[in-house]
Amino acid sequence: MKAELKLNSVNQIIKDTVIYEKGDDISSVSLVVKGRIRISKEGVNVVVGSGNFIGLCDLKSETYNVTYTAETNALVYAFPKMRLTQAIRSLIKANKDYAGLMVASFSRLIRELSIIYNSITEVSDKLYEFLLSGRERYVEMAKEAGIKADSLRAIDEISEYEHGTAVDIDKVMYYRACCEVAPQIQKEYFGASSVISVYHVLEQVGMINILMDECERGTEYLLELSKPLIKDDRNLYMQVFQLTNTIQHVGGQSTEAMSLFDDIIDYTNNLENLLLDKAGVELEIDHEFMEDAYCNLLNGEGSARNEESDELALTESEYHDISELNGALSYILEYSEIDSEEAGQFDGYISDFIRLKDKFSTDDDVRTLRRSIVKLYYKIYKKVFLKDYKSKEETPLIIDLFLRYGFLSEKLLNSDLLEQLLSIERHDTNGAACAVYDMKQWLTEIMEGRKEPSKSEFDLDYVESLRDQKRTGALNDEQIEKLKNDRNAKFEFEVDNMFRANHRIIFGQVSAFVPFLFTDGCASSLLKTYMSGDRINAAVHRLLQIDYSAFYRESLYTGDGEHIKKEYIMEEVFPDFIILPISGSNSIMWQEISGRRRNSKGRFLLPAFLDTDIDATMVKLFGRFRWELCRTIQGTSWNNIQVKSLTSEYSDFVQFYRKNRELSEDKKDKLKMQIQKCRNNTREVFVIDYENWIKHEAHGGLLLSKPVREIMATYCPFAKDIRDSVADQPLFRDAMARFNREIGKKTKEYDLKFRVWDKDKVDVPQEIVKTRDFYVEM
Repeated sequence: MKAELKLNSVNQIIKDTVIYEKGDDISSVSLVVKGRIRISKEGVNVVVGSGNFIGLCDLKSETYNVTYTAETNALVYAFPKMRLTQAIRSLIKANKDYAGLMVASFSRLIRELSIIYNSITEVSDKLYEFLLSGRERYVEMAKEAGIKADSLRAIDEISEYEHGTAVDIDKVMYYRACCEVAPQIQKEYFGASSVISVYHVLEQVGMINILMDECERGTEYLLELSKPLIKDDRNLYMQVFQLTNTIQHVGGQSTEAMSLFDDIIDYTNNLENLLLDKAGVELEIDHEFMEDAYCNLLNGEGSARNEESDELALTESEYHDISELNGALSYILEYSEIDSEEAGQFDGYISDFIRLKDKFSTDDDVRTLRRSIVKLYYKIYKKVFLKDYKSKEETPLIIDLFLRYGFLSEKLLNSDLLEQLLSIERHDTNGAACAVYDMKQWLTEIMEGRKEPSKSEFDLDYVESLRDQKRTGALNDEQIEKLKNDRNAKFEFEVDNMFRANHRIIFGQVSAFVPFLFTDGCASSLLKTYMSGDRINAAVHRLLQIDYSAFYRESLYTGDGEHIKKEYIMEEVFPDFIILPISGSNSIMWQEISGRRRNSKGRFLLPAFLDTDIDATMVKLFGRFRWELCRTIQGTSWNNIQVKSLTSEYSDFVQFYRKNRELSEDKKDKLKMQIQKCRNNTREVFVIDYENWIKHEAHGGLLLSKPVREIMATYCPFAKDIRDSVADQPLFRDAMARFNREIGKKTKEYDLKFRVWDKDKVDVPQEIVKTRDFYVEM
């Protein structure tokens, strides 16, 4: 999430918002008025407070050299972009106190960066020496034990760290000493002459950039050292672990080996802490394995795992033999039993695609190639799925990866991605709030009749589609009756409509869509972007901590008892998530309900590998779901302001915002731009406001207009703890007044009903008890 700064004014920044991002063109510089800002890039991880000028040091280039992120809620004053010297002079001219402020804040930043620089160089020297001595100790112990030692040649390939002369230590010490000078003295001294202050600030900016570059270089060196220490396939940690393991297995003395093992663990922990705390880099170590291995060696149980030790890895990914994926495309085509001529054509199309230098090209011949691939792909997918579904044998690995994730050929993915694909572990979501189905599982549900097909892109369900074909003369009554329960026809409908129609959209780049995994179309790590059931449900849970009532809806309870015939209840119905076999950046709220009944499940679509933030994706899905569910429940009255609802009130607000006296001209202009951005789609205008409601207003930020805040507070209320935390702010208190009145009425209503039922000793159904609790606990 990036901030949009208004120049020459104070801007409110919400916690975790990116103010300026590394690599972006410089647009402005800012003074931190309030709050704390994190300055980060590989090698630099510093937090600065109020009085610091951010972005000023980057003016030596055309882009920002680091990323500035709000560590807390903050206020910043944005100044327009200028050349460095011009910017410094303009700031001092605008306010002479800025001179002392800049020098003092930059002195503190130099001090912090020098501490990081010293730590990195010190650890670099020590770790390099340890790798050399550690290898010698390992080789000597292996020789004494009569065990062949690994040469660990990777250590020879690393040279000693070059300290260089870029950092002027005397100047660093000078500016560190400046930090001890009283702020008032600095303010008066540097405010007395712009010539003095400009000279100092220019020198400080140069020094800050040098320190940052050196910290980055040192971090890269440490990451290189981490490879032979613990990250490579054959690293010092694994070799010493196996040596110690073997010595214990043969009953030898392992004290010296354990001592070296302890030293490696200490250096690894120190390196990891330094990189994370000072350099902002995560080493990605499998601590669970490290702890297990250490405990087993301490207890003398390491030998039990000796046969498995070659298969263990300290990094998060486990190594697999990718050669079992060789010839995948030929295997899939043969398995599909597609016509040999079409199989040859498809093989040729994929070969042509592999040879493309730019796989996202929009040239006419490349577009034609993509269309040819798509035309045959779904035919092959159907045949492969049906053959696998009818087979009683276990699904072959290549076929399973094809159906679930869109894997087509080992030539389309690099070795790292292939290895990660084989490393994916799937877990059933039994008992989880939201059921998560990959495409293979979902089509199986359709084939076995447990789920009905989804709606088409024309908003027609399966039966409605049959009736539509009758109207056009394509089907008669007899054929419709036969097709209503034909599961193969339902399967065809689901693939041709829901799957095929959304596959392209989910990918994210419609003009460059191909329906399978390829290296350029995937993120760097499939494991980190994989949409597992646990990850999806965790994201849903996090969002429900803010918008707790998102999946609640009102339905009618009918009872058989004498006292309770009919009663409206609140029911929480979680949606189904369907995972499409592709790596993509989009998500789709496909259906708010899956049948005629209001309490049927919705259907959300996600790619198997999502290369954007899942929490931000969920916010959009929730927003669209809230809108469409309300619209469906309200029917023809969805935009009738006389029938109060989320959609009717928001639509009325958007329609007549120009006449709204509660909106300033600035707010009206922003809303106009928002409507234009969404191409007059009221739902998408609402989704943008819903995102601000969840991401900003829930944390105390004030971004919404008063009318929108009241609508959100009434129909999309925060969880009670969040409402309590923002209740002190008058704007939130006023917005929630209507919601509080409505809840008070409902609570009182159920209180009276339960008194009567208790008096008559009525056994109240659990559905009604839960509804009462829902309103009471709100």
